[in-house]
Amino acid sequence: MSQTFRILTRALVALPVLSMLVTGCTEDTATPPNNLAPAKEFPDAEIAGTPETDSLADAPAQCGQDDFVWNHDLDVGKVTNLQTKNFYAKGILEALVNENLGTLPYPLQYDVRNHVVTYVTQDRGVEVEATALISWPTNVPPEAEALPTLVFLHGTSGFTDGCGPSGSTEDGVLAAALASLGYVVVAPDYIGLKNDSPSTGFLHPYLAGQPTAIASFDAIRTLGHLPDELREGDARVSNRVVVVGGSQGGHAALWFDRLAPYYARELEIAGIAATVPPADLVGQTKLGLSTYRDSTANVAAFYGATSQWYGHQDKLSEVFRSPIEKELPIALGASCDPGIVLDILTTLELIFQPEFLSAAATFPNLNPWGCMATENGLTTTSIPRIQKDSASYGILFITGESDTLVDTPTERASFETLCNAGMPMQYLECAGASHTQATAWAIPEILTFLHERLEGKEFVKQCTAGAPTTCSATK
Repeated sequence: MSQTFRILTRALVALPVLSMLVTGCTEDTATPPNNLAPAKEFPDAEIAGTPETDSLADAPAQCGQDDFVWNHDLDVGKVTNLQTKNFYAKGILEALVNENLGTLPYPLQYDVRNHVVTYVTQDRGVEVEATALISWPTNVPPEAEALPTLVFLHGTSGFTDGCGPSGSTEDGVLAAALASLGYVVVAPDYIGLKNDSPSTGFLHPYLAGQPTAIASFDAIRTLGHLPDELREGDARVSNRVVVVGGSQGGHAALWFDRLAPYYARELEIAGIAATVPPADLVGQTKLGLSTYRDSTANVAAFYGATSQWYGHQDKLSEVFRSPIEKELPIALGASCDPGIVLDILTTLELIFQPEFLSAAATFPNLNPWGCMATENGLTTTSIPRIQKDSASYGILFITGESDTLVDTPTERASFETLCNAGMPMQYLECAGASHTQATAWAIPEILTFLHERLEGKEFVKQCTAGAPTTCSATK
């Protein structure tokens, strides 16, 4: 299979894992890089509740799904299990960051401890459990302002339980480094990637905006339910949220913007950085069906996994040749790296039904398959954007000039479409960057952008996708 999406390269954990577990000396820390209002009790969940939002909450089913409604009565975010993970001294994190990322625009400040929480969320209106990684700064002084939440939305890591960031050493180090800057970091595993028993019972609905966003909002809500043993030290957390996501996570970050006013009205989303996102899912899917390319395997994974969420798994023979329609879902659920199976499928004709390929020219009219791509694409979904943007709110949309996985010309166009439709956005294309390099090379720009959103700096919307530029951490 094509290279999995990661928000940073695996080089972040070049030092031996054992060295990261050594307790360092606690040092004095400065005020966190934000200017938040005084802390208050973390707010209760607000799911819909207005005529504008109830229209979606009362009828969110799409593409031939069985009808369901969002459940307003669940105690979403309730923590049902807690696993305490690694401790990261600030000095160790500084060494890792300096060696692998270079100079960041803001200094690390805190020691951090990671935890995995199991929590209550919902899927198609039914209570389910999901898991998330929480990175908690441990030596915040009592006089410090409440910390904002940074939501880390990961890229493609697998399609079944155990494949999320809470089980990944690499993602754990990254989350800890971000938390050391002055954030409480929440990294959802997403529905279907649970890192706890019992099993979810179905595959992760890959690149489906609604279930991924809902589980992520409810992961933030765990911060209002944390047990005392996780609230180590004097850190407090506010309901101000910034979001960063890469690839699949970039797609999820854009869905965060779309669905927050419907499903998480109590949260104050200050800004979003979406890197290499397949925002135009119809365009990306049509490319993957027109010629065999890196993204073709991801198109296959989208239908092989997400068809279950829509209730169309019994129709996969309309998409895939035999025996792939049966073998692919099994392969996706058997490992966090199904590439061994998918790498042998080297032509479109060996994967997809000829009728399915021939219909790609009029793809949005091909139901339910065209509907699935249409409703999960930000440029084509029928869900209107109702966000009321503050003067400082904005979205940083990042691509890589040499990305062969998510087609950059397609996403330049989708950026301009979304921005001209009203989304407050700026564009950054990292010159010479591959799919994974784009995020890593733009880390200084991302951190500066998030800092400015939290500081309340006015956001200047720019709807022209400019030429590629050399991003600050380019190597």
